[in-house]
Amino acid sequence: METELPLRPMTVGELLDASVVLLRRSWPPLVALGLVLALAQQALVGLIAPLPDLVWSDPTGFWAWLGVWLGTESVAIAILAAPASVAAARTVVGDPIGRRTLLTAPGRRWPAVLGLAVAVGTAAAGALFACGLPWPVAYAASGLVVPVLVADRATGGQVIARPLVVLVRGGCRAGGIRLLGYLGWLAVRFAVGSGAQVLLGRLPVAVPHAAAIGWVVVDAIAYPALACLDACLHLENRMRTEGLDLALATTSARGRRTVLEAIR
Repeated sequence: METELPLRPMTVGELLDASVVLLRRSWPPLVALGLVLALAQQALVGLIAPLPDLVWSDPTGFWAWLGVWLGTESVAIAILAAPASVAAARTVVGDPIGRRTLLTAPGRRWPAVLGLAVAVGTAAAGALFACGLPWPVAYAASGLVVPVLVADRATGGQVIARPLVVLVRGGCRAGGIRLLGYLGWLAVRFAVGSGAQVLLGRLPVAVPHAAAIGWVVVDAIAYPALACLDACLHLENRMRTEGLDLALATTSARGRRTVLEAIR
């Protein structure tokens, strides 16, 4: 069975490509939700910890802004990982994604997704406030939490334990690739956001919130892309460490759904 997510362990480049393919196949609901979350993030960060005009004269204010920013973006990516995991799961079993129902597919798992997203965001912000050094570890380790909840239908303590077990079993490779993907999209976000800010600032008419517009637009695409990467990383990690690809390739269509435990 051929799918746009290969049923085999993938290279780093293939994983990054697969995340973009997944986003392209399911972009309308993901980008729409990403836009809402990016707008909410800008409003929330501006309300709680606005960026100081002079960073070097107010390092404490900048540190607070960065912590809130990283925390809220982790929340956004985790929320988007729910529909992205549904799309990835349906892709590998050969089912249509169903864009119109992608956001409703997690169903009764949405409250748990939101709770986990807040926990992930709190961990990211807390890791930065702890001298900043643990933040990459926290970001790398938290990417499989929502995919495990949604795609594997984990319950109870498995929701927390299984992502760490699967991550460590794969030699933390998925965490490293997650960081790599984040840094790649950060470069894109910085270029587009800064460029849009400069461009809008040169217009003859003042544009309200010009500094935020470019960031909102690029984040509305970057956050879903990073969520799709998380979903692909989880499934690929299961193929690499648990033989998921072999199990899917040797079973019927109904059997594939049972093996994957994907939601409908």
